[in-house]
Amino acid sequence: MTRIKSAARLDNVVFLSRIGATLRRATQDIARDDLPADVRRLLGRLERLEARRERQERDDDGGPANS
Repeated sequence: MTRIKSAARLDNVVFLSRIGATLRRATQDIARDDLPADVRRLLGRLERLEARRERQERDDDGGPANS
């Protein structure tokens, strides 16, 4: 069985990158403190994964390696 590359996971639900972007758009007008804890955790995880991906892409492009 081929494993799908995911952007985030919440319990047994895997969020692909496009679904994560949709979740972000759907919650953009809601104060972060008003969101359920699991949604806040998921959004935080998406942000960390995106930051990691950006760092990896920058490093792959010959940018300065910051460890």
